[in-house]
Amino acid sequence: MEERKDLEMHDCDESNDPNCEHNHGEEAEFDSFTVTDEDGTEHHFNVIAEFENDGRLYWVVEEFFEDEEDISEEDEDEDEGYIVFRVEHGEDENPFLYSVEDDEFEEVSKAWSRLVEEVLAEEDVEEE
Repeated sequence: MEERKDLEMHDCDESNDPNCEHNHGEEAEFDSFTVTDEDGTEHHFNVIAEFENDGRLYWVVEEFFEDEEDISEEDEDEDEGYIVFRVEHGEDENPFLYSVEDDEFEEVSKAWSRLVEEVLAEEDVEEE
């Protein structure tokens, strides 16, 4: 059975970032969110991108730390990278995140790499 993670919505009113550009409209998207793991530890993420692959919605995210005190030695040693979650919306339109592993992760990573390459190619064309 897949792990289901509940989200906490990012609220710019409570954010320490005075330059927050979070969309507060009726269909606000998540720019940042917090997931609490099974040990009760909060993990904060920024959404880098949202895309569809094979009819499923995915978020590419990176973890950030609100305080430097929150950074463990294990986190410092890890290469910076991205994390991918499959996103499904409930009846109330709240998103639920599912871990992406193994074959699904490989396929989504390939799709993400293709998207990044396309964006970089478009930027190169615009600069010329």
